[in-house]
Amino acid sequence: MNKNRILIFLSLLLLLAVVPFAAAQEGEWPRTLVDGLGTEVTINEPPQKILSVTLSSDEVLLPLIGPERFVAVTSFATDPGISNVALTAAQVPNSIEAASDTEKIISLEPDIVFVASFTAPEVIQQLRDAGLTVFATGFPIGLQQIRDNINLLGQAVGAEEAAEAMIADMDAQLAEISAAIGTQETAVSALYLTPGNYTSGIDSTISEIIIAAGGLDVTVAGGVTQFAPITDEFIIEQNPAVILLSGWTPWDPTFIDTFKNNPAFASLNAVTNNRVYVASDAHLTTVSQFIVEGVKDAAAYLYPEQYPSFPITMTDAAGNEVTVEGEPAAVYGVALTSGSLLEEFVSAMGSDLTVSLVDDEAGVTSSENALIFTESTESVLPGVVVLYDGDTPAEVVANTEIISQALGERVVALDWIAQYTDELEAQAAG
Repeated sequence: MNKNRILIFLSLLLLLAVVPFAAAQEGEWPRTLVDGLGTEVTINEPPQKILSVTLSSDEVLLPLIGPERFVAVTSFATDPGISNVALTAAQVPNSIEAASDTEKIISLEPDIVFVASFTAPEVIQQLRDAGLTVFATGFPIGLQQIRDNINLLGQAVGAEEAAEAMIADMDAQLAEISAAIGTQETAVSALYLTPGNYTSGIDSTISEIIIAAGGLDVTVAGGVTQFAPITDEFIIEQNPAVILLSGWTPWDPTFIDTFKNNPAFASLNAVTNNRVYVASDAHLTTVSQFIVEGVKDAAAYLYPEQYPSFPITMTDAAGNEVTVEGEPAAVYGVALTSGSLLEEFVSAMGSDLTVSLVDDEAGVTSSENALIFTESTESVLPGVVVLYDGDTPAEVVANTEIISQALGERVVALDWIAQYTDELEAQAAG
């Protein structure tokens, strides 16, 4: 064995000796972390029975480690109107309405309970008195705090590397959005509004979303403090080019109609140019990695000519990565029934596209820009987009998002989903 080979061999032995030690250091248990209330929480081993009564931890942890280690999620997690993990959350055996349901929480014997930082102190104490490990999640504001929270939750469940990968993917998507928008001579002005005229304001996550999408938040320009209400006069004075109305408002179902019917707003630029949108609060108000979807939404609202743009790479219902190179010239639905969601969505686009329904893939006419949708995971044609084969609200919303991504029609999907989830809320209310 020559000298170089000896050195390489010794280096490999050293590497094998060091790597397990480093991995053991990174995964040391028990570990003590500081939670969102500033409390030191000791976690003895990687929790295998996780119970979460906060949507933020559901949205981070379900994609991070999967539903198998969960015994319960918050009931909000299964609502596609506000949750980005409704499909995955449905695989968890239990849902909890509120942290105050301590009897049910204790009965499930979880290894760890994630609660919100605003949970009543006496509830947290009751859970701890029952011998449970309770970890309060903070309310991160802004992209960096969201990254920090993902890291913290990853440490709490022993998924540090996966958390780092999640943040890296989040940053890569933000970079792609920025590149697609490019540098604008004049940023498009925007306003986000909720019932009571509450808005975003300086140093809010919403303002960071609008800025990341290349826009100008008029509340920041107008010196509005975070989450403060604004007057009709302020809105008229700022005269934003785009207005985003909160879409998840079960406590005030008349909010959108009230805004649209307000005669004081009739001459606003956003109104006269038909650029008032009902936004997805699941995307815009999340405090998880799904905040990137909010930036994508804002980019599509503010710069529809630039975003989204082809080629588009997306993940379908089967977990396949599909790249759509250009705007489709033909759309096929394989083994889909007449009146399908696909047909309904393509019709809502208002384009010349139509959907050709065929019984099987043999009925697809070869075309360079044909886009094929199916519910079968056994397709043999390349580039086929697989949809979910159910009709639960979570599956309907997920399919709408998949179809819209493939067709490059994000705004149409957001409007459609807002109407659909509003109808679900109205039905639930009465």
